[in-house]
Amino acid sequence: MAATNFASAAGSQILEELAPIATPPGITLQPLGKAQGYALDKDAAARLVREQIAYADLSGMTLYYNDDDSENSIKCVDDCAVTWPPAVAAAYAKPFGEWSVVGRPDGSKQWAFQGKPLYIYAEDVGVGAIAGNSAYLLARGPNAGPRGSYRGERPKEKALPEGWHAALVYPVSNVILPPGITIRDVSDALGIVLVGVSGQTLYVFDGDVNKDAEVCGAARCDWRPLAAPQLAASVGDFDFIVRKDGIRQWAYKGLPLYTYSKDYAPGDAFGIGTHANWHAAYTTRYYSPPGVTVAHNPMLGKVMSTADGQTLYKRDGYIFASGGGHGLRHGAPNRPAVGRDIGINAQCAVECDKWKPFVASADARPRGNWDVATRDDGSKQWVYRGFALWTYSGDREPGSVNAHDSYDIVLSNNPTTAVDIGTPYDGVGALYWSAVFP
Repeated sequence: MAATNFASAAGSQILEELAPIATPPGITLQPLGKAQGYALDKDAAARLVREQIAYADLSGMTLYYNDDDSENSIKCVDDCAVTWPPAVAAAYAKPFGEWSVVGRPDGSKQWAFQGKPLYIYAEDVGVGAIAGNSAYLLARGPNAGPRGSYRGERPKEKALPEGWHAALVYPVSNVILPPGITIRDVSDALGIVLVGVSGQTLYVFDGDVNKDAEVCGAARCDWRPLAAPQLAASVGDFDFIVRKDGIRQWAYKGLPLYTYSKDYAPGDAFGIGTHANWHAAYTTRYYSPPGVTVAHNPMLGKVMSTADGQTLYKRDGYIFASGGGHGLRHGAPNRPAVGRDIGINAQCAVECDKWKPFVASADARPRGNWDVATRDDGSKQWVYRGFALWTYSGDREPGSVNAHDSYDIVLSNNPTTAVDIGTPYDGVGALYWSAVFP
């Protein structure tokens, strides 16, 4: 299983010019609504799509901005600040890319993004909420079903007050695109990436475009220029070049665009790391802590790994009535709410001494999709998209996934003895170990 270096020393400058890391320390990313894994019904548990991803604070609460505020004129004060508490910037917070730290009239510090001060909403009751809607956040409330599904008629969804907007990293709305090119959250690439008309990941090439075939290093080149129509015109950051072989090729920020023939399905990003000159065509990149890489496993696809090749695992809850696929490539959809409910108590049943928490440094801070949990002994443990991370000493060689898809079945019709698998459930369930997918 080969590890992928997303930003080698040679390519890090190109990646930084393409797209900076999305978040500074202290700002996180959260999928909104049902994608959190709340309120699961049998039709939804296996299909949780990240349709909206919001910037969030340290606690995972959705961030908002309003039309009237600016860095130089903060108008949400007094009663407004009760309904819309400011996103307080920690003492260590520093400006980062399009992020800034602004002073409020009372002397406190507040995060701002693209010149707009940010707030949380007092009516949001949990992580993943938007506009005060709580229908998806009642997995443990009085209207929760046996698996967190909502009983009865759902409350009508509320709209945000006029002039207020959620601060979203996805979907992307501020990029002008030519026909046939869209933007997608590609987990395997750890970022938001340009994709072609069929959903295939697009890549940029930072070498000599007329020698790209030579760089392939093989008789058959797997990199295919993204052809532009003859009548195509430049738009936004997109232009085109005319190659010596006669192909009129799209370029993004001055770099020619390609597809990779071994990306077999939308969401694949197998071209990353194959050669120093090719990079995913990022519009936004997600943060990864030092010492974390993405490796390719022939059976599972992309999995998270430590720098020395140890596969990273999570402890997940499996509900037999809600669909399968957790052992397949990409596994089951990630449900951050389930991971938060399970927490750092793995409820281990066998080989417990072989499971070690993936330790974070003492000064590690939440950032992007990564959070930090404090263990009973005071040490820190990395948490990725809601799930605490572990390594398995039974993986004796780099790239091994010997513990993947190993689970403990729980048989109980008594709620007082049922094992908590992340959502209330008193039937046949399981806790299982899964390799962590990007």
